[in-house]
Amino acid sequence: MKMPDLEPELSEALRKMGASRLYSHQLEAYERVRAGENVVVATATASGKSLCYKIPAFQNALGRAKSRAVFLYPTKALAQDQLGKIEAFGLRGVHPATYDGDTPRALRADIRRKANILLTNPDMLNIGILPNHEAWADFLRNLEIVAVDEAHVLRGVFGSHVAAVLRRLRRVAMLHGGGPRFVLTSATIANPQELAESLTGLPFALVDNDGASTGERRVVFRNPPLLDKEKGERRSLLTEGALVFANLVSQGVRTIAFARTRKAAELIYRYAANRLGVEGARRISPYRAGYTPRERREIEGRLFRGDLLGVVSTNALELGVDVGALDAVICCGYPGSIASVWQQWGRAGRGKDPALAVYIPGRDSLDQFLFENPPRVLGRRVEAARVTMENPYILGPHLLAAAHEAPLDADDEEYFGPAYRSVAKAMMEARALASSGGRLVYVGGDSPARNISLRSASSETVLIADGEGELIGTAEATRAPSELHPGATYLHRGIAYEVESLDLQSHRAVAQRVPNRYYTRPRIETDVEILEEDEGRDLTNGAMLHWGRVRTTDSVTYFKKVRVADDKEVGVYPLDLPDVMLETQAFWITLPPLPREARPSFESFGGALHAGEHGLIGLLPLFAMCDRADIGGLSTPVHRQSRLPTVFVYDGYPGGVGISRRGYDAFESLARDTLGVITRCPCEKGCPACIQSPKCGNWNEPLSKDGAVSLLRYLLGQTSRYPTL
Repeated sequence: MKMPDLEPELSEALRKMGASRLYSHQLEAYERVRAGENVVVATATASGKSLCYKIPAFQNALGRAKSRAVFLYPTKALAQDQLGKIEAFGLRGVHPATYDGDTPRALRADIRRKANILLTNPDMLNIGILPNHEAWADFLRNLEIVAVDEAHVLRGVFGSHVAAVLRRLRRVAMLHGGGPRFVLTSATIANPQELAESLTGLPFALVDNDGASTGERRVVFRNPPLLDKEKGERRSLLTEGALVFANLVSQGVRTIAFARTRKAAELIYRYAANRLGVEGARRISPYRAGYTPRERREIEGRLFRGDLLGVVSTNALELGVDVGALDAVICCGYPGSIASVWQQWGRAGRGKDPALAVYIPGRDSLDQFLFENPPRVLGRRVEAARVTMENPYILGPHLLAAAHEAPLDADDEEYFGPAYRSVAKAMMEARALASSGGRLVYVGGDSPARNISLRSASSETVLIADGEGELIGTAEATRAPSELHPGATYLHRGIAYEVESLDLQSHRAVAQRVPNRYYTRPRIETDVEILEEDEGRDLTNGAMLHWGRVRTTDSVTYFKKVRVADDKEVGVYPLDLPDVMLETQAFWITLPPLPREARPSFESFGGALHAGEHGLIGLLPLFAMCDRADIGGLSTPVHRQSRLPTVFVYDGYPGGVGISRRGYDAFESLARDTLGVITRCPCEKGCPACIQSPKCGNWNEPLSKDGAVSLLRYLLGQTSRYPTL
């Protein structure tokens, strides 16, 4: 495509960097931004999306000295990487700077005055910039572009918090006379325009006609070999990933392997290093959060220069950090969304170069489902990303932060949506807001933004410290009884700790480092109370599907200690902890009453409902773009309110974030896919690849694989025979 009419210095800089012409999507985005539109760009990895916001921001800066722009990145590492790329343009009128938690305080005032391109992250915007907006008045008055990079990661709880932060940014910019345009870039997702509008509350134009050139990509789906058919056991995902990674690196193929956790990345690296020997091990490295910024920059630089042939990484390298041209990517386990699979695969074969993409599934049901159904990765539209501005547990704290920034009034519904009035009223009833002259003011003395955790629906956290008082980590207060009960094994950076005490009133747990010999699993008794049914519809055979608000109560009663080496149980220990209550959203299925002549055992009928519940939860992340740990469930032969056999699937966050809603809307497809997973699994009685859950509070008891098949066929109308009969 042609080059638009740009400042000569910018045109020359682009030409020197090999961009003498723009891709069609880059040109369209530029023209729409210059015409005053908000734009979301959804094209493939390595398609040059960042130029869609950089070029208009640079053009503004070169044409008007007072012009300002904010580039928002999900991680500090990505912001640092992009800073180097911006500086490489060598534009004399463009003054970029990163502004995050690592920025020395002595430099911050200078950055506010001089930087016209500010690179930051949502956390720093929340606690460092918006509460101090008076100091940023001149910057905000002249703010013309806000770019949000990698917008597809802004979903669920994190995305909902960032949506509130972006709306607060719009509000304070307006207070100072500014009115920025937004440019969002995203990997391919099903609803980029809807996501952009939900995040900002503004109308958007969609640019998704990818004009970038791409090379050939060969995709391989490789399942670890089956070791025990009866139990469904396969060779370890980590061992298989290390084997493939080491084989590619040994042949000189520049490779990156992605693992789901920090520990998994370290173990794959260690296994691969053992296979490659001393010399080969020098050409590979692990990469993950937890390393110092200097360590990460060193690894990135070695990979970019070609000193390293391979890296084993968590999703820390999934985003746009430039590590040069790679030949192969190994995706070790499902990373949480189809969009992330493609994002990871896109790290290899940039431009017209060919690339190899490998998917190695883990043992759980979703991983195995994708292995059995490659078209669900290769041929389907990727998932929709969802955020909500109606969850009071998320919106409430941000209204307090907004009131601290400037008193609230009725017009602020424009920024915070239809839930604004009811949530603001609740904040007044809680005496966190007070009416003054027709406006709402914050009555506290601190900065409420500091109490907001952008990655949690609850602001309450438990600090985990060792016996000397040194901080080890943090956990959400609602999860503390199940994860930090006395005797629990807590893993941090691959190091095992045993929890000695948990004080929920003071929000503190004490743990001591121990050898990594055991892991623990809590026993959780769950009750679900239906608060309000908002929607319902008939399924088949008299079964019904419902959606609405529920209250769950979890009681942690016991925990099991299991040896890591052989998964052998070494003891069961009682616990006496307070109940944890959660008001959230759920969908639930009710079956008609058992026929009078039926006398199924609890193991058979309860096991069918329980296994069906696990199966649905295991596959729901494929539809709702979430993690399995974000979902809870309960099944019972007779629920105390419905008085019917009932299966609940609920959001694991206060107030809900739309996960169960997606399950309700797509239930028939979800049930069909779940049925396929269970029937095709080669195990005899159930395994992690079909009906067992690693998070089950009942220790996967009882479960009936045949019963789950019978239940799902009944719900789909494939049989009229009542389950288990």
